[in-house]
Formats: sequence, C-alpha cells, structure tokens
Amino acid sequence: SDYNEKTWHIAYRGHERTYDFQGQNADEYPLEHNQPDIDDPATGYLWDNLARNHMTYRDYGEFVSAEWCEKRKAASPKQGTPSNLEAKCPRTELNQGDTLPPNIGDPHGGPSPWPWAVPLFSGVKASKSVLRDHFDPLYPDFGTDYPDQLRADEFLNEFGAYVRAREANESAEFQLPSFVLLYLPDDHTGGTRPDHARPAASVADNDLALGRVVDAVSHSVYWDDTAIFVLEDDAQDGADHVDAHRSTAFVVSKYSPGGYSGSTAAQPYVEHHFYTTVNIIHTMEMLLGLPPMNQNDAYAPVLSGLFTGAGQPPFKADTRNLKNGLIYERNRKEAPGAKVSSKMDFSRPDANRAGKLNRVLWRDQKGDAPMPAARHNVFPAGDGD
Repeated sequence: SDYNEKTWHIAYRGHERTYDFQGQNADEYPLEHNQPDIDDPATGYLWDNLARNHMTYRDYGEFVSAEWCEKRKAASPKQGTPSNLEAKCPRTELNQGDTLPPNIGDPHGGPSPWPWAVPLFSGVKASKSVLRDHFDPLYPDFGTDYPDQLRADEFLNEFGAYVRAREANESAEFQLPSFVLLYLPDDHTGGTRPDHARPAASVADNDLALGRVVDAVSHSVYWDDTAIFVLEDDAQDGADHVDAHRSTAFVVSKYSPGGYSGSTAAQPYVEHHFYTTVNIIHTMEMLLGLPPMNQNDAYAPVLSGLFTGAGQPPFKADTRNLKNGLIYERNRKEAPGAKVSSKMDFSRPDANRAGKLNRVLWRDQKGDAPMPAARHNVFPAGDGD
C-alpha cells in the first residue's frame, strides 16, 4: 500500500513508530473500531481474493492476535491503558513438568518438556473481517517462547480431521480447505536471553515443526493435489554469501522435478532464477485458479518449472534434534550477547535492530571469529545497520 511504502523504512529504523502491520495501527485494531485500515492494499490480500471467488481457506497464526496471559499487575486501576493484546488468566505460563492443557501439545495432557516458561493465551482474534470464521482460535501468532512444536501439534490435530473426512468422503466443508496459511515464527529466535531457548534450539524447533507438517501431508490422501510453499518473512539483512536481501524458499509437492525416476534416487532440485514473494503469490493463484489481484502479480512469472516431475515420494521428518535434546536447550547466563538480548523486545517481529541481533547470533554460533560484512548486490547498502 502507499502507506506501507512511506513508513516501512521508518519502522525498521527503530522505535519511532508503532508496528502498523498485520492489521494493527497505533497498537489498535481498526476492525474492532469499525474503521478502515490505512495499510490495506487497494486490491486486497490473498484471502480477499479467495473469498471473492468463493474458495475455502483457513488461517493459522497470520493477521490474527493472540490474547497472551499477562502476569504483570498495574499498581492502580487508573495506571495506563489496558492492552488489548493481554488478558487475565488463572495461569499465565507453564513450567517444565506442568501438565499441558489438552488443547495444546499432547491431546491427553502431558508434562511440559520445555525448561523455560511457556506462555499461555486466552484466545485469538482476527484482524480482518474476511478472516473471521476462517482461523484456528487455538493457534497463536508471534511469540518465540511458545514452541513451534505446539503450533505444529495444533495444526496436525485439525489436519488429521481433514484426512478422516476425505477418506470417509464427507462433504467439502469438513475437508482440507483449498488454501491454508501456516505461521511458524520461532526461527526469529529470542536472542541469547538467559534461561530462554538458545538460537540453535529455536531454529531446530522451527525446522522440526515444518518437517512434521510436510511428513503428515506427504503421507496423506492430499499428497496428490497439494503444494507447500515455504517462505522466510524476510532476510533480516544477514551475512549471506550472495546478497544480504536473499532469503530461502522451498516448494514441496509430488511433482518436484527432483523426484524418483525409475530406480534413480531422488535428487534435490535447485532453482537459480531470480524470484520474489510476488512470483510465489502468482504461482499460488495459478494453481488455485484465481485471477491476479493487480498488475504486480499479474506480470510476475510463475514457478512452472518446479512442477515438471511426478515421482516425489513422501517425506519423513528428521527427528534427530528432538532425540538429542537440542530443541530444549537454554541459554546460559554467560552466553554471548546475553545482556544485550535481555534488553531486546521479542514481543513482535522485527522489533529489534537487525544488525544488533545479527551480531548476537553470530557470536553465539561463531565465537570471536570476525563477522563478515553484508553483501549488497541487488540494492545498494546504506550507512549503519
């Protein structure tokens, strides 16, 4: 949107503005005040396109707001304005060994294996009217202390019901929607805050959650007609050896060109063309039979070459970092960057200066090895972070 074009660089620069994204303006949700969102694109979002064309869709964690249970108490009823993102709950967190509620984690309720406090939430609200009745109220948004394993547990619980519905040939309303948006945010990490998840643990947690989802989908009756697109939300200006703006993307389907061919084992297929998120949006639209939303996606080339195979076998999740305990490891008090990380804000995406957090993560993994300068080949580098 025009508003986004004018404000995103200020938002990334520091704390001069509120986080006016994901349906939020000035720490409020316009939808709840019957006001338009100034940041909405004129031609809408992908879910608007789906709704206009009468297609089924379901959202897990994106453009929704979890009401996290708040343990701080105001000194006076008149002190400050209550946050609409916080709620009073009988319990605010789960400690290691505490019984998980049946609606998260073990469906029968088991002990929490995480050695840090797992925050709880009392509910989830949609930030867009078109997402109402199309999101999972048990699936939270951003929060890196909330393990992605619990997010995967919740999605797979619903996915299992979709599989049973299709196998029983039940009506389409009970089967997997045409489009699913799944949010797994813990690869953002929480830095090296003492007694919180190590960065390596957060990334391993994120990887395993994604692996479990791909494992389940590829072994299901939906494998023949499902494509999974995996995107990082942004490159975070990391020290990539090609360009600091480059980010990873994966396309997973039965029709990968790297699948089996007779007796030949599957080989990974790497696409070397320059693509952006808009290319993937257009590819999704083509697969779903949706019209483009505007000139940007209409002219973006689709990733047609990634669907030229037909023999990709189902995937099996790699559980080694679960078995060796990496996903449960905590930062030590003397971890590199622990003091700096403790002063950072991990309540929402991109609240911290990317350069500062990058240095913390580099030292955590590489010690005193010099941190390389970021390469900027696509866009010129600016001063500072």
